[in-house]
Amino acid sequence: MANSHKNPAVTVDIVVFTISDEDLKVLLIERKSSPFENKWAIPGGFVDYNEDILTAAKRELEEETGVQDIYLKQLHAFGEPGRDPRGRVISIAHFALVNSVNIKIKAQSDAKDVKWFNMSDLPDLAFDHNLILDCALETLRKKLENTPIASELLPEQFTISQLHKLYEIILGINIDVGRFKCEILRMDFIEKTGPSTYSFKKDIKFSSRFY
Repeated sequence: MANSHKNPAVTVDIVVFTISDEDLKVLLIERKSSPFENKWAIPGGFVDYNEDILTAAKRELEEETGVQDIYLKQLHAFGEPGRDPRGRVISIAHFALVNSVNIKIKAQSDAKDVKWFNMSDLPDLAFDHNLILDCALETLRKKLENTPIASELLPEQFTISQLHKLYEIILGINIDVGRFKCEILRMDFIEKTGPSTYSFKKDIKFSSRFY
């Protein structure tokens, strides 16, 4: 009996978050070819036949933005029929948290432009990338409340005020600072390093790679 199943194409999309100028931002590329030429999109592209998913995600991110050597976490699969006008395409989305001062972005051969966008002022994105971005933001907010992923966005030593501000920016709400401090200390993620400074516990910071 002949195989009646058609093979869909597989792509990767990479959502990269940072905080800059007290805003949560995401890295987007301007597409240089069809479909959606000149529209903004999440970095990504097709997985090569003999390539694993994570390698493809890292390669596509570098080829479009110049960003290398950041930790990527698999987010979710998006496979709605019709999501890509080129045919049946399933995307494996990833996300990352970075300190933007540690990376340099530059549009490479696969992108017309690349820049950071405020999450509060996003353009209409290509494909279903607005949906992917919504999923990534929801995941980020959930992880922020029960894991120490904030360590990815802060210097080695920080103040409670800095950590508090980060939580407010990502969650998009006002948080009482006294209550916040009590809750953070109860979670046992951080330790005091000076009169007003803290750091994430070394073992906890390492385990945050599990997010």
